[in-house]
Amino acid sequence: MGDDVAIEKGQLLTTDSIIEGVHFTPSFFSYEEIGYKALASALSDIAACGGKPLWYLLNLGLRSDDSLGDVKLLIQGMEELEDKYSLKLIGGDTFHSPVLFLSITVGGESDNPVSRSGAKSSDLIYITGNIGGSKMGLYALENKIDSPIKKYHLRPGIRCEEGLYLNSNYNITSMIDISDGFLIDSNHLADESKKGLNIESAKIPICPECMDFAKQNSLDLMETVLTSGEEFELLFTSPDDIKEDFVSLIGNVSEGEGVYIDGKITPPRGYRHF
Repeated sequence: MGDDVAIEKGQLLTTDSIIEGVHFTPSFFSYEEIGYKALASALSDIAACGGKPLWYLLNLGLRSDDSLGDVKLLIQGMEELEDKYSLKLIGGDTFHSPVLFLSITVGGESDNPVSRSGAKSSDLIYITGNIGGSKMGLYALENKIDSPIKKYHLRPGIRCEEGLYLNSNYNITSMIDISDGFLIDSNHLADESKKGLNIESAKIPICPECMDFAKQNSLDLMETVLTSGEEFELLFTSPDDIKEDFVSLIGNVSEGEGVYIDGKITPPRGYRHF
């Protein structure tokens, strides 16, 4: 899945793709969940700019055994997000494909789009929501473990409303969504801002089910949390003292480079596209 957003005169444009066998396994997902997640991943890039999504295009590659009913379920999953964000499907294309393939382009707008490159020394580092559930949900699916934690991977929440709210009410200097994993995406933010990020692991908010699930399945809790992708929570920096119930303060920005977890330089680990 791609994370690049083109910004021109406050207009935002992003394209995201999900491909069977690369980004999802059909035996784990219903068609409705595939449609939901494909659109959610593209919308999350707009959220990470503090923007408002307006419309989307859908290019849909179908296998020979995909039925009209299957396509209706895919669209039904997208319509859930259309209704929530007053979003319109304005066009696209369908074609035959050896695998199920969805490529979605979302257009949006912002009077003050946020990039990844604006973090400043002495800014504070914040994150929305909690993380860790998506990777543990995938582990549950792969190992046929019946656990409610699966929902975090199948139907992740996105933060369009929160990104827009934060950008409208606070001085947000940089922002990124946690789509490839906390360590990779925090390093993206540090690299593009040319600053150091100092993060306290004890302050990183972890999904409520994660601690028990990790213990029951002998998983390294913090390693799983730090490398869990497709979370779609927002990691951002600001000089402001933000006291919102959906936001956690986890560190600060300094001169230098790289990401430091509890004072130790931590290289990127997580999902890599190439």
